[in-house]
Amino acid sequence: MVPFLKKGYSFLTLILFFCCLRAEAGIEENPSPLIDSIKSRMNLVKDYTADIKIKVDVAFIRVPVKEGLLYYKSPDKVKLVNKGFAMLPKKGMGLGVQEVFLKPYTAIWIKREKLNGIMTEVIRIVPSDDQGDVVLATFWIDRKKQLILKVDAVTRSSGSNTILFSYPSKPNPFDLPSRLTFKFEVTKNTLPMGVTGDFDTPTDKKNNGKPQKASLTVDYANFRVNTGLTDNVFRQ
Repeated sequence: MVPFLKKGYSFLTLILFFCCLRAEAGIEENPSPLIDSIKSRMNLVKDYTADIKIKVDVAFIRVPVKEGLLYYKSPDKVKLVNKGFAMLPKKGMGLGVQEVFLKPYTAIWIKREKLNGIMTEVIRIVPSDDQGDVVLATFWIDRKKQLILKVDAVTRSSGSNTILFSYPSKPNPFDLPSRLTFKFEVTKNTLPMGVTGDFDTPTDKKNNGKPQKASLTVDYANFRVNTGLTDNVFRQ
């Protein structure tokens, strides 16, 4: 006798059980509805201005906290008003992860995984354009709130980097994060021109020239959304 039947399970029960599993897997493995919902919410933000505070953590350089004013216009225009600070990944600064979705792509559901206690859907986006900067991007999305919590991206221009998203305790109408944390590797030789001369460098040169893990935290406040920013703002 089949082992399952020895335990009292009927064939009908087993069939229903496996059908339910397949139905659930079908929902999880089709990432399009969730991605489409994320894109629709992103498209609500046409432009914004925000006050930002920037903190850099790099082993071989001490960088004071900087403040500035950030202008953003969808999908990829970003302008930072702050003198003497070049170490910014501007593609992510505008929260413009929607750039990944501007051209044809393939979305692949990878798995369901907990991130900081929150159950997320892990979805990989593979751009169809093999000449674009982004080679692939993996998203961790809170399905319940439909918020992006983490992005791992591989790019041709800057290699691998990670963006962590934090949101205010009081939700805002546009689901804009209150903090982005960028994680990447950097060396003195790959720092933007002028950065090392602007800041106080420690005397320990043990790791000079070797890639070091770095993080850059950007806190956002006082969002002014959809005020009708023109392209002239970004030409000045």
